[in-house]
Amino acid sequence: MSAEGTVYDLGYTPHEGPRLGRVGAFRAMVVDGTRRSLGLRRKPWAKVLPWALIASAIVPAAWFVALTFVIEGVTVEDVGPFGSPSEFFEVIGSLSILFVALVTSILLVPDRRYGVLAIYASRPVRAVDYLLARAATIAVLTFLYIIIPQAILFFGISALNVNGMWAGLSENAKLIPEILGTTVAFVVGYGAPAFLVSLYGKRVAMATGIYVVTMFMTGALSDAIPRASQLFVFKVLAPLSLFFNPFSVRDWLFDEVDAAMPLDRVDLEPWIGAVVIVVFAVITAVLAVRQYRKEI
Repeated sequence: MSAEGTVYDLGYTPHEGPRLGRVGAFRAMVVDGTRRSLGLRRKPWAKVLPWALIASAIVPAAWFVALTFVIEGVTVEDVGPFGSPSEFFEVIGSLSILFVALVTSILLVPDRRYGVLAIYASRPVRAVDYLLARAATIAVLTFLYIIIPQAILFFGISALNVNGMWAGLSENAKLIPEILGTTVAFVVGYGAPAFLVSLYGKRVAMATGIYVVTMFMTGALSDAIPRASQLFVFKVLAPLSLFFNPFSVRDWLFDEVDAAMPLDRVDLEPWIGAVVIVVFAVITAVLAVRQYRKEI
């Protein structure tokens, strides 16, 4: 055995480009999170679920808008929830739960499970930076997931106006604040619980399943609460229906009344749903920072 060593010149040179610091790291985490969530630059199977959910949101909206143009005599009122931005939230809102569940668990669970957080800790990244980058990715993707189908319906419905598309856009423009506000309610109202579950989930499938089951179980509270009940226990349980709180915000913004909503069943104002969403988001943020300060 030779005792001689060999030195290899690997051509290492120090980084001579700009050092972008925390801002650059934040931007890189958002871009990386978007690619991971949508399965970009990953194996084909990683693209199936996210893009199938995206298609399930966009295709029906585009189809029903096209239907009103192709079939003579079909009006906006004939296509049910696809003819009203408010009612369409019942379709896209329920689908967004599945999208949020998938995206959030994919972003948070693998980093913790495979020790990726240690790599982030070696960069100029703080726990708050990491959490904000992940939360921003989830919020932007979910917002687009909801608003793009709504935009298709908005322009499609406006184009069907008897006085022309411009008149339809002018008439429907008054609904834009309500649409945007309700979209934000769904993003935060569904995103915060998903974030909280993914903070402690051990596997992507487990975190996704726990979140979806929990959300739909809280939705079942609407059937458990008697109509016009004044009992204190039901007044406490009604705001805990995480599934329906964004719908209560929708009713509040669009100035509608839906007796099936848990808050309406116990004679509570629908804006309480917005308060619960904000409180839950703040609690999630505090727990997330406490949890990840130990990791990064």
